[in-house]
Amino acid sequence: MTDQTHVDATEDRLPISLKLSWATGALGVALLMNGISALSLVYMVSVLQMEPWLAGALLAITRLYDAFSDPIAGIMSDRTVSKMGRRRPFLLWGAVISGISFFLCLASPFIGPFDKPLEGQGLLAAAYMLGVLILYSTGYSLFNVPYMAMPAEMTDGYHERSSIHGYRVMLASLGGMLAQSGSLLAIGLTGKEAGRAGISAEDWGTFLWIGAVGGALITITMMVTFFGTAKARQIARPARELPWQVQLGAFFKNVPFMQILSVKLLQLIGLSFSSSALIFMAVNILGLNPAKLAFIGITMVFTVMLLTQPLMMLGKIIGKRGGYIVSSVFTIGVALSWSFEGPGTVSDLELIIRGVANGIAFAGNVAFAMSMLTDTMELDAHRTGMRREGMFTALYSFVEKIAAATGPFIVGVALSAAGFNPQTPPKEVTDGVRQAVLLGVTWAPTAFMLASIVILTFYKLDKSDLDKAKADGLARDVG
Repeated sequence: MTDQTHVDATEDRLPISLKLSWATGALGVALLMNGISALSLVYMVSVLQMEPWLAGALLAITRLYDAFSDPIAGIMSDRTVSKMGRRRPFLLWGAVISGISFFLCLASPFIGPFDKPLEGQGLLAAAYMLGVLILYSTGYSLFNVPYMAMPAEMTDGYHERSSIHGYRVMLASLGGMLAQSGSLLAIGLTGKEAGRAGISAEDWGTFLWIGAVGGALITITMMVTFFGTAKARQIARPARELPWQVQLGAFFKNVPFMQILSVKLLQLIGLSFSSSALIFMAVNILGLNPAKLAFIGITMVFTVMLLTQPLMMLGKIIGKRGGYIVSSVFTIGVALSWSFEGPGTVSDLELIIRGVANGIAFAGNVAFAMSMLTDTMELDAHRTGMRREGMFTALYSFVEKIAAATGPFIVGVALSAAGFNPQTPPKEVTDGVRQAVLLGVTWAPTAFMLASIVILTFYKLDKSDLDKAKADGLARDVG
């Protein structure tokens, strides 16, 4: 089955100002998530000079904590009754905690002008990083779980949801670019060692400033969403409640949801490998100044801005599933391209081409996936008569966190096993270290993305299915 090729005249059109206000929160979320994903491992390994396996383990432990924080945030937002609605109170507190935690994650008191990295206090430094990473996870859960539940309440329009998430993708790409390319540009241009002898403890000040600026931007952009969605449609907590066993069973019986959850788990695991290993690929394998990666990030943002809405239009023709598969193929292409590179082989033009491909992949993967996730929420509402968007988002966010823990941990272990030394010149790097980095940027992303496409081919939910579920739900209520 495929989607309708036109937008129903009955669909409510949301004001662009509301879409932008909501989507601005994605900029803050992307700054937070991508910044921690791209910088935390290299910060702990190259600046604090922790063992790679220990740094990866700290990130993995943090994600296990999310097994509790995400569902709790989802349940609380589903059940909250307030003048601001069910979701918005959490946006406020999540914004404050997220901004503070981002700064603290890159401002360890165990490194600085008077301290040598981890000298005699390695256990305390590791405990500090674990604490602030847990604080980051708490802020992320409080904001992002209720935030991602909001589109299902804001509109019932099948294609309008794609439009909402299209705006989100554009703002998220800007946040991702600022977090990754902007940070690497700052490290490459102002770092004392970056680009000359790799990233080292001498670059602590650059990371400190990245944390301060990033933390402020995260708080401001999330606050824009909090204030800007004050007039958005909200759905109060339904009076109907089902036993928890029935509620849990409904999740597993929602086959499209389980399919999308599986697809995103696989894809996000692959991307967590890539994001944690890319900076090692650039600096330690290719010998690039980190600032060069800005070619990818900036080009990616322009591509997303130009092509997101055309991709959404393509989705109306070939279906959301078809658009999702197309964008996933671009992700595989970028991953495989790194396997051919070595010191001095990457030109600026090649980085720009990767940026274009990444932009297409990112726009499609995020917009179609989240639009399809929102469709599965509507299907559940028609079947159960309950509004459980927070729990659906919590389960999705939980999968996201588990995936984010997998890549850095395995990459860290692989680097330790290969004898990685951040100060080794690229031309002297052993093949074992190169393969450990390629595991992150090429082999794992490709394998997980291919597996996700296989599952995606079985996804069948479209507008006609939702209309039928709605009619069945109305008939049940009347009966």
